[in-house]
Amino acid sequence: MSPHLSIVSPVYNAENIVLELVKQIEANIKHITADYEIILVNDGSKDQSWQKIKEIASINKKVVGINLSRNFGQHNTITAALEHARGEWVVVMDCDLQDRPEEIPVLYNKAREGYDVVLAQRVRRNDSWLKRSGSKLFYK
Repeated sequence: MSPHLSIVSPVYNAENIVLELVKQIEANIKHITADYEIILVNDGSKDQSWQKIKEIASINKKVVGINLSRNFGQHNTITAALEHARGEWVVVMDCDLQDRPEEIPVLYNKAREGYDVVLAQRVRRNDSWLKRSGSKLFYK
């Protein structure tokens, strides 16, 4: 049987934050459902991210780890995660916690209103001027 909710996240050089990501996701979806999966895809990290994902997945059966053979980039990594997602609803988020897990219930509730796709856009970014400019161009 498929889970109700899948949260997918590409992981790149995030060994120090991946456990916190899982904790925050779980804390914020417990009011939605207990039927979920968290799919973490290691995108050829140069640190110990894959080892950390394996460790978390061995303890928490709701966490699924996928290890790519090399760095394929964020979009290809998300595609790999989506190919494995089994949930009726799917949330895609970055692993660095700039996509805030506390927004998952907001997005979920909006989707339940009948929308096929719900997007969030950060109003405030902690990125460089160049990255912020690129994001503005993307959203236009």
